[in-house]
Amino acid sequence: MRHGVINRRSIEVISGLAAGFTTTVITHPLDVIKVKLQLSHMNMASPRTQPLQSILSVIRRMDNDALLLTKQNHRPKAVNLLFEYYRGIVPNLLGNISAWGIYFTLYAEFKTQIAFQNDTLTYFTSSTLAGITTSLLTNPIWVLKTRILGGSRAQPDSYKSVLDGVKQMLRNEGIQSFWKGAVPSMFQVFQASLQITIYDHLKNYVSPSPKTTNMQANDVKSNLTLTTWQYLYTSATSKIISSLIMYPAQVVKSRIQNSHGHLGIRQVVHILYYKEGGYFAFYKGLSANIVRVLPATCITFMVYENVKKYLTLQYLE
Repeated sequence: MRHGVINRRSIEVISGLAAGFTTTVITHPLDVIKVKLQLSHMNMASPRTQPLQSILSVIRRMDNDALLLTKQNHRPKAVNLLFEYYRGIVPNLLGNISAWGIYFTLYAEFKTQIAFQNDTLTYFTSSTLAGITTSLLTNPIWVLKTRILGGSRAQPDSYKSVLDGVKQMLRNEGIQSFWKGAVPSMFQVFQASLQITIYDHLKNYVSPSPKTTNMQANDVKSNLTLTTWQYLYTSATSKIISSLIMYPAQVVKSRIQNSHGHLGIRQVVHILYYKEGGYFAFYKGLSANIVRVLPATCITFMVYENVKKYLTLQYLE
């Protein structure tokens, strides 16, 4: 063990930051498409059976926005289109880097402090506490991100930057607007808790640890080393299951965060169900989200686990 250089908490923080940064940069364009689909107010009676058409319609709109911007600023269309796909990258980076850094650090810490005899209860409780704390701390960033991604540079009333968004929200809606969607975000905490619980169980299943004492078992389980394929399989499976169960909360949250008035959960649910396609309206953007979350989840956990493994071998072994 190499002393005085880095400790286990620092490793968790660095691994989480690296995972958040890498995932965001690679998958941000898909996140833009997903948010635009979630915020669309069109009737979903027809597109619900043809989700690919909805995705293509968003792509076409973004292409038209890029063409309009080219006429306004005379930059090449390809450059404007790239800006459209990476619109909101700053708050998304801030949100994901800070969220994953905080989440993985707190989750590891809670697991060492909470030692139930039942592993499922330990994983779920630890991840829920970590998720609630992370969600409350980062909610302002997600509100800004949703509003920036939901608009376009071609729209005159859209936020021009993160700072511009902060100023407009404080001036027009007050500081409380930064916590819009905080309640439905709590439902997403349970999605993350469900995902991480499934993920840790799958890790234990595909790479069972030897018989140990309770304290030793917790330490062994937190340091399991899997193959690349096992990380891909466990992270993808856990994300798909948790997403299908909890996705409607994302749609409701996005609608509330993007509203500039006093729109509540009950009103959003009523609008989605009765005016925009029934149950299917709660799964707007699901196809884009699935396409996004699979590589995003795999990248996140692959980077996190491998950076953690490398730093552990370098500084703690």
